[in-house]
Amino acid sequence: MGNHNENTTDSKFLYNLIETTNKDDLNYIYRGEFSNDISHFILSLAEKNIGRSGIKSRTKKRVFHIMVESIQNITRHQDAPETHPELRAIFTIQKNEGIYFVTTGNIIENDKIEDLQQKLNKVNSLDKEALTKFYREILSDGKISEKGGAGLGLIEIARKAGNKLFYDFNKINDEFSFFYMHTYINTNPNASNELPANNIFSFDYIKKIHNIINKQNILLIYSSIFDQSSLLSLISILGGQMKGKLVFKKKVISTMVELLQNIIHHGYPIETKEKGHQGVFFISRDKTFFALNTINYISNKSIASLDEKLSYINSLNEEGVENYYNETLFDFAATTKKGGGGLGFIEMKQKSKNNIDYKFTKVNEEYSFFYLKITFQTS
Repeated sequence: MGNHNENTTDSKFLYNLIETTNKDDLNYIYRGEFSNDISHFILSLAEKNIGRSGIKSRTKKRVFHIMVESIQNITRHQDAPETHPELRAIFTIQKNEGIYFVTTGNIIENDKIEDLQQKLNKVNSLDKEALTKFYREILSDGKISEKGGAGLGLIEIARKAGNKLFYDFNKINDEFSFFYMHTYINTNPNASNELPANNIFSFDYIKKIHNIINKQNILLIYSSIFDQSSLLSLISILGGQMKGKLVFKKKVISTMVELLQNIIHHGYPIETKEKGHQGVFFISRDKTFFALNTINYISNKSIASLDEKLSYINSLNEEGVENYYNETLFDFAATTKKGGGGLGFIEMKQKSKNNIDYKFTKVNEEYSFFYLKITFQTS
């Protein structure tokens, strides 16, 4: 049913993300360039979720501080050789049952590992009071360099989180390794402070996800309750990831807006009364294409008509798409009812000049997953 790209859609973790995303949860994974501008938009998108979470202002500041320090740790310390562009740095923030999990990863030179490991072990050996004392000692000794001093950022993350720093080094070759760091902050006094094992919030699972998104060249994954406030930051991040002419960027960004509006207005609500619906948005690319992907719930009752509509759009050539768009645009009865007569889908094919890749995966008797992919050729 529909067009289907096995390499992209067979990753079970993408369906796991939407299934485990509850009303107040967040799964946000960014892989790529960490310029100052992009870092700002990454933080802005996560901050919107934190802002509506209902936690105390002081706790919000602690979570945000950890995110800032974690991203600065990447921008200060990453060693990004051109020989390994596929191993771009990664930042993830997740929230589940009042616990925020922050994980970062970046390439590091092997000869720097021993010193960094000593700093991490030192930080993990100290309690809260000793960490504060150690922090002040470093400041008074003046051991601060352009690259962050003697581990001040690590100390700050551990202090604000109130938990240890989990870390790992995965060797790439004789010169470089990939450095992962993970911590969490419990914002819910009634929640267990134990880390969940073998699920999407665990450190080991994040490392597995990183391997998958490297192979599939996924640049960003955002799984949450989608609403209008999510759009602006996602647009800004997408703009920062894209190269090429302004006309091309406009087509891609306007298509992204259509995709996300489809989730916001037409997704099937699962256990939430909030405006917006659960969904996953992710960006993938290679040397020849740039793809926008969404996954959301859909009522099984809607599948037959939607499949018919998408199949018809895919059957049309460029001139046929243009004619069908004009017919639908002036069919006021169709465009005023829910679904808009499919104008958004027609525009997606017009702008991308490619067929719409889609798939329905049944979840139960009531609803299914609706996967949608729009591909733009870059060369």
